[in-house]
Amino acid sequence: MKKTIQIIIGIIAFAFLIVIIKKNFFTDDNTQFYDKAWSAYENKQYETAIMYFNLIDKDKYPEILMPLGSSYLKIGNYNNAIQNLSKAYKIELGKKTDNYNKILNTLGVCYLEIKDLRQARFYLEKALNEGNQNSLRNIQILDSLEQVQKNAPDINQ
Repeated sequence: MKKTIQIIIGIIAFAFLIVIIKKNFFTDDNTQFYDKAWSAYENKQYETAIMYFNLIDKDKYPEILMPLGSSYLKIGNYNNAIQNLSKAYKIELGKKTDNYNKILNTLGVCYLEIKDLRQARFYLEKALNEGNQNSLRNIQILDSLEQVQKNAPDINQ
């Protein structure tokens, strides 16, 4: 009985050793960075997520463009957010997915932040037409900004 327990413990230890070796030595950098990037993103550690997302081959993992752009938005780097979200938009163009709707809305928000109200309206209305209800609130903000701009045109000059 004692010998059987030792054999079972030995097999379990060997299995853990194989998993550790495989994860550390036979996983490519993209996969390791991918896991670390998503973990940081989910924990709202956006600067860390950006660092890891930028180490990943975006041709191999184009799905990271959305969270990368979103991370840039969260830290206030709107130009990089727009750059990455625009690439994601081109990849997802015409697909009726939740990701596409999120990309449209997030691009609209980025353009709102940099005061490009025309582009903001384009993406937010497109997101709303695709069924993204979050865009409705953002369009209301956009309407308010346009009204303020119309009533006080020299504020932005």
